[in-house]
Amino acid sequence: MTTFGLFNEPKNIIELFTFDLTTFFYEDDYEEISSDEKDGVFMIEYEKNLPWMEHNLFQKVIFRIFNDKKNIIGSNHINIDFPAESESINALNVSKLVNKITQIYGWDDENKGEWNAKDESDFKDQAFLRQWTLGEGKFIYSVRLLYNHKYGLILKILFFNHLLELIKK
Repeated sequence: MTTFGLFNEPKNIIELFTFDLTTFFYEDDYEEISSDEKDGVFMIEYEKNLPWMEHNLFQKVIFRIFNDKKNIIGSNHINIDFPAESESINALNVSKLVNKITQIYGWDDENKGEWNAKDESDFKDQAFLRQWTLGEGKFIYSVRLLYNHKYGLILKILFFNHLLELIKK
């Protein structure tokens, strides 16, 4: 519970955002930004500007949807990217986000907890990566936060559809 007892603590990455990711396609305010087909797998990317900045870092969200033509009974695989606005990227904002994710999921895949000196150093070198592989059975998903020279800062939710299945949204 929060200090005021009005809200529950977040139980998953979706609850860290005030924007409801499950309503991405409810309005027509998104646009298709790319599509590609390779080896029978069709991928489409859709982008939406958020009505506010999330975590003082993210102003837009990108849904990447995969459809495997060879697997006609399977569900679409969905990844989500939150690319950070370059002017908002700083160690304080990123450390707060890492600590919030750690509060929800605990230690990451490299057995690191909250933000530490190694994270600070990696961040300064733009070689930062934290990843949590989560879920169970066929519903494995991943939360990844990375910062590098090529992509800048991005929060990724891989296999978002598996997360939704686990929480039954």
